[in-house]
Amino acid sequence: MNAVRRIGIIVLALALVVVPSLGCAQDSTPDTYRIGVIASQTGPYSALGLPAIDGARLIADQINDAGGIRGMPLELIFYDDKGSSTETALAAQRAIEVDKVVAVACMSATGLSHSMISVVNDNEIPGVIMSGTGLVDNQLGAWAFKPIASESDYIPLPLRYLRDDLGLSTSAGLIENSGYGEGGEFFMKQVAPAEGINMLTYQHFDPGATDMTPQLANIKASGAESIFIWGSGPAGALAVKQAREMDIMVPIVTTPAQSSPAYYEAFQSFYEMEPSLVSLDSKLTMWQQLPADDPDREMCREFTESFVSRYARPPAMWEAIGAQIILFIADGIERANPDLSDTDLARAQVRDAFETTHNLSLFMGTYTLSPDDHYGRVLPKEVLVTFRDGEKVLVKTMED
Repeated sequence: MNAVRRIGIIVLALALVVVPSLGCAQDSTPDTYRIGVIASQTGPYSALGLPAIDGARLIADQINDAGGIRGMPLELIFYDDKGSSTETALAAQRAIEVDKVVAVACMSATGLSHSMISVVNDNEIPGVIMSGTGLVDNQLGAWAFKPIASESDYIPLPLRYLRDDLGLSTSAGLIENSGYGEGGEFFMKQVAPAEGINMLTYQHFDPGATDMTPQLANIKASGAESIFIWGSGPAGALAVKQAREMDIMVPIVTTPAQSSPAYYEAFQSFYEMEPSLVSLDSKLTMWQQLPADDPDREMCREFTESFVSRYARPPAMWEAIGAQIILFIADGIERANPDLSDTDLARAQVRDAFETTHNLSLFMGTYTLSPDDHYGRVLPKEVLVTFRDGEKVLVKTMED
């Protein structure tokens, strides 16, 4: 019995030694810069999320192949938001609490990314959101950042096309019922009068809608000379098809999501039907048609050729978004040189670096941020494209 008792004491003593050491191993300093990447791998926004993931992966691999950031690899940890705001928030919480990321990003759709704002602020971790609305630019708090775009920056481009290139003075808004749509309508009502375009009516549709014929009938009855479709999912692309089927043959301009290759492939004949659809898009997708002296042409060429080499297809808008977000995060990490032995400190250091971003030229704009401005786009870079014979054709740039 004494021998058994002695063995038990020895086992207990060993356990007391081993358990703390295991705890130390779990809490050891990471050997990678972990970034949480939330994007739609399934659900209604997967046509946007999956391309964004491909763009993000390519940039991360290029960084790591070149030696990482200050000699340390960038590790992307992916989460599926399933097209749900709730799932987006839960994924962000998991990335923060379980995977101990130093920053987290949401790449799919505006409405989904908004659900991450409170999560990153409550947990004091830098978060980068894919939001296309300026309505949240002053609501990002101390920890959320939005180096993407805001409507007031790019609404003038398609409106000037309608006014200057087509000689039109009226339009109708077909607006998605979402955070993105809300921002679009808000800023369109501000910008359109200044650009000489009278918006005769605003009609609304749900993101999952499959029948926009009632709204299109109202637009047709309004006598509008053109339609501005504002949406982030497949319903906006479907509306193009249904408009043409209703013999509504006025010019249609759209937001960037409708230029997604998946939507173009699905509705090609309707996109190309005269007058062919005109959509906002990224310089990246059109680099070959940019002027030779365009300052972004070479950057876009290099990324496109690398992307085609890896994925055997050209990148489009959401590939650019995924790539841009990782480039923004990597730039901040490099300047921050965060102390990964202290997760809270590292996150704060990265946040501070984001706030001192200065003239960072990316695919969708040039950015200068500050503690008071977590958007900071000082130079927009959108272009307008149209669709002919299975190809996109450049129509207009911001410089035109």
